[in-house]
Amino acid sequence: MGQPVSAAVKLPAIFSDHMVLQQDQPIKIWGTAKPAEKIQVSLGSERATCVANKNGNWHVIIEEARPSAALELKVQGENLVVIKDVQMGEVFLCAGQSELLDTLKSLAVSEKVVPAPANNKVRYFVVPKRVSANPAGTLAGSWKLAGDKSALADCSALGYNLGSNLQTNLKVPVGIIDCSYHETPIASWISKDRLNQMSVFRPVLEPGYKEPEITVSADGKHTFKANTKPCVAYNGMVAPLVGYSLKAIIWFQGLHDLGQATSYRKLLPMMIRDWRARWAQEPDIPFFFVQLPSSQIASVTFDPNSLPACVGASDLWVGLRDAQASGLAVGSTAMIVTNDYSQHHSLNSIDGLPNRVSQAILTKLFESTKAAFGPIYESYDSQGSAIKVHFSNCKNGLALRLKHGQPTGFEMIDTKGRTFAAEAKIVDNDLLVSNTQVLNPIEVRYDWKDAAKATLFNTENLPAAPFRVSIRP
Repeated sequence: MGQPVSAAVKLPAIFSDHMVLQQDQPIKIWGTAKPAEKIQVSLGSERATCVANKNGNWHVIIEEARPSAALELKVQGENLVVIKDVQMGEVFLCAGQSELLDTLKSLAVSEKVVPAPANNKVRYFVVPKRVSANPAGTLAGSWKLAGDKSALADCSALGYNLGSNLQTNLKVPVGIIDCSYHETPIASWISKDRLNQMSVFRPVLEPGYKEPEITVSADGKHTFKANTKPCVAYNGMVAPLVGYSLKAIIWFQGLHDLGQATSYRKLLPMMIRDWRARWAQEPDIPFFFVQLPSSQIASVTFDPNSLPACVGASDLWVGLRDAQASGLAVGSTAMIVTNDYSQHHSLNSIDGLPNRVSQAILTKLFESTKAAFGPIYESYDSQGSAIKVHFSNCKNGLALRLKHGQPTGFEMIDTKGRTFAAEAKIVDNDLLVSNTQVLNPIEVRYDWKDAAKATLFNTENLPAAPFRVSIRP
């Protein structure tokens, strides 16, 4: 950022040299100045003016701009601020919990990272991990070029690889905002105004409520930490970003909500609507969320027994995966399924999760014709004691990928509540599920285990999401 000659006009850190602004969208530029100070803003050939309010806050809206050569953003008040090497392109916010997402500095040598593009068209902003009792107006940091790996040591490998993959395919500048914090429950990412709509949270949102900020007690038991409190990650990390135009949001979170599936079904849709209302972009910002992988993968970096709610419980992972699917009920959302990954590095290496997220974005938002999602349960028909299950996202057919003697992953529940492994047979684009011992099934479910072992795919080798369905009498 250029050095102002006085302390008058200032811009948030998200506006810095090498930044990427969202193309084909109105662009909001904001900052602070002296009260009543006249502000003139220029971006390339676009101009806008305003006057700072009595609190010294100001903002302008620049009409949508298209890709071009590097621009300068100039903000003139009593002083001049110049932001250099501004690119117009596609901007993505990657947010959530970070236990499963390795940073660049923690990646093993054997794990793949996309080489930094030579064209410097991928830029990253790593939001400092910070919590706050109230919405923050500013944050630290600056945009970094992909080649500056030392400065990007704390950037998630998912975000880094995703940016390179998207730029390679889209051929335009790509900006990745990495906004993640470990051990954060979803409630910490929702604004107070929105979270107040759930009565269970109202007592802890009262002004006089104070939570002891203890990390680990003398006997080694975990208690609430500062970053687990409601609203604090939103206040410290998201609030300062609100208004920065985005192409889409990618969400990866859930580990710290294990055992809380019932509330998660309400909180994920609530958070999506909350963020969209804050940004107020038209149309709504597309929201991609990653379903939790197998707990066998997660166990290498996360101990579920560190959470009191998880001790002695079962089906925590699959219950949370099912709750995450509730986000699909909100428009302009998509779920990336990961129950087929058998190694932790699949969540970070370019041919794993970054590639899958990238393809989902390309298909949903950029008219790629390549399949990006696996089969999703749609409906069923009873065929005597067998159940025929219908799926979407399998127009070219289904595929069962089983090793010799491996269970299909399908189960049937009888009227006495007993669970039986079921056979599965592909019939056209449907699946016929049966067990000779279950004449009147009351439930069919697939991959309903914490340690998932995906067996059902479409012919594009994308896994089906776990599901359970009650059978009508």
